[in-house]
Amino acid sequence: MFENWKLLVVGAGVMGSGIAQLYACKGFQVALYDKFPEQLDRAKQLIANNMENLIKEGLAAQEEAERTKTLISYETELEKCAPQADLVLESVFENADVKRETFAQLDKLCASDCILCSNTSASNIFEIAPVSHPERQIITHYFNPPFIMDLVEVVMGPKTSDETLDKVKSFLIRVGKEPAVLKEYIPGFIVNRIATAITREAGYMVTQGWVSAQDIDSAIRNTSGIRYAFEGPMALYDIVGWDLTTSVSVGVHKSLCNDTEIGNSLGKELVAKGELGLKSGKGVFDYAGVDPQQFMNERAAKIIKMVKAIKEL
Repeated sequence: MFENWKLLVVGAGVMGSGIAQLYACKGFQVALYDKFPEQLDRAKQLIANNMENLIKEGLAAQEEAERTKTLISYETELEKCAPQADLVLESVFENADVKRETFAQLDKLCASDCILCSNTSASNIFEIAPVSHPERQIITHYFNPPFIMDLVEVVMGPKTSDETLDKVKSFLIRVGKEPAVLKEYIPGFIVNRIATAITREAGYMVTQGWVSAQDIDSAIRNTSGIRYAFEGPMALYDIVGWDLTTSVSVGVHKSLCNDTEIGNSLGKELVAKGELGLKSGKGVFDYAGVDPQQFMNERAAKIIKMVKAIKEL
């Protein structure tokens, strides 16, 4: 079904370029579109850097890197590449107006049977960017780096057809991804909802002076960080026993942070000081003198090692 599919990735940022790289590596013809030529130049350099790292880690051969290069075309005219696409992966800036305009263009230019996917991590694309064939619109949320991380959250809209869902799931499995399906849109999907709850509580404990940020990370890395590689929280509670976990949670729930304000107190404090994390040189931790690209390369190498280890389990 998919052998001759042509893909279009709209938006050549970090995620868009990574998604284009993923599918080109799997042998698909990919058009990577961005209206800014300089963004496409950066994407080309980023993909070359990523492929070099994959070769270094033994996850790709030089021949694959060369093939990937030939299978990606870099486009600044959507009218040229959209009509040929069998599947579109939108990965533009998380802004409702930008998303709406992008899907309006795709709706006009793409074939009526083209599947329109959004890589949004937050937006209810089905409300802000309606299309004339809503049965072919779906969210496919990838994780960074998308050419390494296996999970893709697949979110159905109110009119997404089962046929579209089945095709997208089969396609993702075909390229080695693990689709996790949400039957309807909910803010944050699966991973970000759980991560937000964890980070809210972690930030709360830090601002209360109960524990340091370093010890929070140490505690998670050396317990859940190990177990979650082979069993999720549902499986863990099955093993511990829901009678015990429910009993313990009675006291814990009462003391948990229940702040409903946007963000959390620690996050607000850091943003107010301009301490945004790696990109600003300081967040909870200090990144003075750290080269961001080298840091991300080293982080990707760690992810690769973890993925290799997990696949051996």
